Amino acid sequence: MNISSIQNFFEKKFVSDSLFAIAAHIFVGISGLIINSMVGIYYSAEGLGIFSQGFSIYLLLSLLGNCGIMISAQKHASQYSSDDETLSQIFSNTVAATAMVSFSIAVCTYYLFSLNPGILNSDEVLTFVLLICSAIPLFALNKTMNNFMVGLRFMKVYSAIRLVRWTLIVFGILFISIDNATILTIPEVFFFTELSLFFLLVIYCRPFWGKINLSQIQLHLSFGVKNVLASFVDEIGIRMPILIIGYISGNIEAGLFAYVLSFARSILLIPQAIQKSFNPVFTKHWFNNEHQKNELNIGKVFRYNAISILPAFILLYLFYMGYTFYIMPPEYLLLHPLLGILMIGMGTIYLFGPFATFLIMTDNLNTNLFRVSISTLLHFGFIFLFIHDYGNTGVAAAISISMIINIFIMDYLYKRDINIHLFKNTFFSFRNG
Repeated sequence: MNISSIQNFFEKKFVSDSLFAIAAHIFVGISGLIINSMVGIYYSAEGLGIFSQGFSIYLLLSLLGNCGIMISAQKHASQYSSDDETLSQIFSNTVAATAMVSFSIAVCTYYLFSLNPGILNSDEVLTFVLLICSAIPLFALNKTMNNFMVGLRFMKVYSAIRLVRWTLIVFGILFISIDNATILTIPEVFFFTELSLFFLLVIYCRPFWGKINLSQIQLHLSFGVKNVLASFVDEIGIRMPILIIGYISGNIEAGLFAYVLSFARSILLIPQAIQKSFNPVFTKHWFNNEHQKNELNIGKVFRYNAISILPAFILLYLFYMGYTFYIMPPEYLLLHPLLGILMIGMGTIYLFGPFATFLIMTDNLNTNLFRVSISTLLHFGFIFLFIHDYGNTGVAAAISISMIINIFIMDYLYKRDINIHLFKNTFFSFRNG
């Protein structure tokens, strides 16, 4: 790998887009750490546990509210990016479909938890969830519109929306914390943040508004339903550890684990950002039958991830130690072994995360559902196997083990269904680099 190849790589729009997305994702990661720190300091570890559980449920419900339509918007926008008339149909009908589903999910969820309060083990978490239900439709709509921007490779717009969202949330939570407001005021911050972004996106996307067509709505709903099952199962695997800890060990233990997990997952913002830029490129080459270009791009992305993983993880660990020592109460510093265990699994996602959506982008939705279902079942199995004897350490180990196994499942299914040899195009790409 010589200097000229690096220069050529960075001259491409893909890399330019990725850098904007990475910057936004890093900001989101920092914002998450700030939010967890503020909640942990002002409302104690128990308050952080309440917030983390309520926020996890909010993200799961918002995913159901979006019903996978954001992926349909992104996928079809990238596929028909040069057809203005089709783009207006895609945008208008994905927004209409999202509105229908998200309002239904929000209303049903509110009444479900209101009539069955025993579903959750904490009254505070229950109240938090009931209050934040009002933000679900707005969050779902904003995700659809912003993912449409990704499909068109408007990464600056996508990144700006994320920056504005988390800036408003951070300052909103900072204000209510300084004002000594109850932790149950936080849902109001999320509602007004999403409302502001909704108006911004509606105005910005006005060139894409078109006629509503019932058959188009059905098309995107059909795609979304097939995809949302896999996305929801995958998201459950991400969010449920906090909820399981809260249910079994209590809000304090959930809060402590959530703090460490937020650091461990922050490193994944880099591959997630690359994935956002890589998806439209991969999709276009796939449907143009330019498979060799995709294989070369997979190798290039993997090599740059592999080069950066060690310094990135060392810096993350040092940052955790320094940040926690100077900012947080002493009990948080004792959690650093959990971070080390979690980073083992996160390393696999750091390397292979940009390629995790290939089955979706190639319309192999059932296979993707099978993949994430197996991974999530392993996730839960290991957690329940370890949590009673090893507590939070066992949960961290369970997460890492299931992540490592998931990479081998991906490689097998990619070879079988889309003829992409993941390990061959990644680990062995150094031979051609």
